[in-house]
Amino acid sequence: MPLPVISIIIPSFRQAEFIEETLASIFAQDYPALDVRVIDGGSNDGTVAILQRHAAQLAHWESVPDRGQTHAINKGLAGMR
Repeated sequence: MPLPVISIIIPSFRQAEFIEETLASIFAQDYPALDVRVIDGGSNDGTVAILQRHAAQLAHWESVPDRGQTHAINKGLAGMR
């Protein structure tokens, strides 16, 4: 029986200080059926470079201005359909 997919949506804005550790913690769980999505609000603090380094492990990431955390989460959910 296949493992259920676990989806994780991470809203982000100027979180370069924390996003690397967040992603490392998720991927360290070594669960093979992860759907990790980072919706960044257009950061200019190095977040994008970190997301680019982890792009192969992410189901989706983007960095464009949004209307805040709730909007970012809703965008991540909409992308799953």
